Amino acid sequence: MKRYVGWWFAALSVAAAPAASAQEPVKVRLADAAQSQNGIASQVIIDLGLDKKHGFKLEYSAYPTLDGLFNAIRGKQADVGFGGWTAFSQFRSQGFPVMSIFPVGRGTSLDILVPVNSPIKTIDDLKGKKVGSYAGAAGTATVLFRVITAKYYGFDPGKTGHLQFAAPGLLTKLMSEGELDAALLFDPLAARAIASGQFRVVGNLSELYRQKSGKDFLWITYATNDEFAAKHADVLVAFNRAWQEAVAYVMKNDKPIDDYAAKVGMDAAGAKLLRERIRADYVLTWNDEFIRNFTAFAVEAREVMGPGFLETVPPASFSTRFVAR
Repeated sequence: MKRYVGWWFAALSVAAAPAASAQEPVKVRLADAAQSQNGIASQVIIDLGLDKKHGFKLEYSAYPTLDGLFNAIRGKQADVGFGGWTAFSQFRSQGFPVMSIFPVGRGTSLDILVPVNSPIKTIDDLKGKKVGSYAGAAGTATVLFRVITAKYYGFDPGKTGHLQFAAPGLLTKLMSEGELDAALLFDPLAARAIASGQFRVVGNLSELYRQKSGKDFLWITYATNDEFAAKHADVLVAFNRAWQEAVAYVMKNDKPIDDYAAKVGMDAAGAKLLRERIRADYVLTWNDEFIRNFTAFAVEAREVMGPGFLETVPPASFSTRFVAR
């Protein structure tokens, strides 16, 4: 009888115990700069549930400054983060274990803008003028600008004290107030400024580099850190799949870009311009040959920036291991 009662209570206990919960999906903390076009495809991942489809949970955070963004990536407060590939390679050479794992944009929105009534017509006219950059002293866009001016136009505003730095959202205001003669901006801020009719483009950096050097430029990648990659290689593959699906969706559907344009105060004409520029910017090729081609830019960058900048481009600062096959 005791055996029977013991068995009955054991069975009751098992029946009453809650079923083991399914394993929670791995959270991917994605870091970006505020008012960045990367937020469009990132939001599509969330809105369409592409993270759930591929077995992870996306948590998107935007940082108001590049320093804040890069500190989060270097400090492992983000698992994946957007940024210029030269910055990530520089971090790697300085001992921070970060690596680019997929390309994002080629830089078709990296425009040098001036007020519409400015006498400045070309990049040549910027010599001796105050130019603002959103990207910081060592940001990829700033480096590209200095390479182009130094190598192809005979002046380097970084060495003459004419290159200044400010938050992206302040640059048009500083131009309007006469504090800056020109500014380097990116979308959506560049497209919004152009669409306003108050500013015009005197040079697109990506296009100028292609014309002058005969080579394409890569601007933005997203990176992860070695620790997260070692623990969650499958999640990074899944993230790449979700990103590619999101980009494909944005290429075919206007709504994500139009919604974003409205959010940053752009009208229908501005949204149309933004659609054209963003769709031209996306890059989905990522292999060893592609990486070799664009990293040749490091030699030009080092010549202009001087000793200590990209002295080496560590092979480990890039990985194709997580490309979705």
